[in-house]
Parts: sequence; structure tokens; C-alpha cells
Amino acid sequence: MKQELTFDDGIFIFETVMRVRNTETGIGQQLTLESLTALLTEAQTRFLHSKDIEEIDTEYRGLIFNSMQLNIVSHVCAREELLFELGIEKVLDEGGDMVIKVSRMYDGSLVAKARKHFIHYDYRSNQTIPLNSSVKEALDQQPFVILDT
Repeated sequence: MKQELTFDDGIFIFETVMRVRNTETGIGQQLTLESLTALLTEAQTRFLHSKDIEEIDTEYRGLIFNSMQLNIVSHVCAREELLFELGIEKVLDEGGDMVIKVSRMYDGSLVAKARKHFIHYDYRSNQTIPLNSSVKEALDQQPFVILDT
């Protein structure tokens, strides 16, 4: 059963562009599922880096992405440039949901949507822990809105 991903376009607070390489395509010269997943991870890493969130901090704590829901809308060929838009849908005490929309740069057509759930994890104790205030504040940012006057 396919569950459609829906989220408000106003939620996105970060953008990055990547070009599909020939090595990321399969025999039909289209982007493979594995390569799309890798590109989503690269976009996620760029987003976290922009927020000064380290993969693992000096206390051996970090975010772990433990589930992903992905809807692919259209196939992508080599050398196409893709726009990745990212946002945080909700932040809870121990984690939250990151949303990603992928579209073609040349015409804006939708390629895929993804929702990735993350938790804050202590690698020393091997358990989920609450988000610290700096990570929670960095992730819980609202999109910029211009108010009508």
C-alpha cells in the first residue's frame, strides 16, 4: 500500500543542488534507488553542517536517522541537476522528522519526496537521549514569512 507524502512547501529552510553522475545511473541510464538514497543522505549532511550540527560530538552523541519514507514521482537521467529542499517537520524531545523535496532545476518538476525520522543517540550508553538545547534550537527553526502590512 502506497502512502502519499504531503507537506507544506513553506516548511523548507535549506536548499542544495547536485548533478546526477553517470556512475549513479543503472543499465537504463536512470538514477538508481540506491544512488537517490545516497543523494538524500548527502543533502541531509549538508543541511546539518549548515546548522553546525556534528555527526558525532565530543560527548559521543549524535543524530541517527532510523527510518525513511520515499515517494519517487519521476525518473531522472544522468547529468540532470536536482534541487534538494529540506526542512524539519517537527522536533520532539528525543528526535523529529526531516522532510526533503527533490525537483529538476531546469523545469521545477517534482522528482521525489522523502521523510526521514531521526533520534538523538548516545553511543557510549547505546540508548536514545533527549535532544540537547543547542541541537533542538538549530533544528526547530521556522521558515521566514513576510507579513502583509
